Amino acid sequence: MWCRNGYTIDCFGLNMAKDAELESDFNLSNLERIPRRELPFYDEQDEDVGLISGMTSSGGIFKVAFLDTNQFGPQAMIVMLFGFAAITGGILFALSL
Repeated sequence: MWCRNGYTIDCFGLNMAKDAELESDFNLSNLERIPRRELPFYDEQDEDVGLISGMTSSGGIFKVAFLDTNQFGPQAMIVMLFGFAAITGGILFALSL
């Protein structure tokens, strides 16, 4: 069987049609080159939580943005982007005077 790269599972000889009876005995963790780590802390917020309170309730906006502690991680990253852009723009404007 031709493989595009060495990381696909098919390169190790597991085909769904041909080796269907071996799937129960086959352990995918033996094929992993890098062992999996434990899942990080994730604090899922309720649906009635607002955007700002959701970003600040799980340890602050930096922890939510960088460690992705709840579902508001992308929004926290965008808020931080606008904040840092405003600070950088203010410094550049002050230096240009």
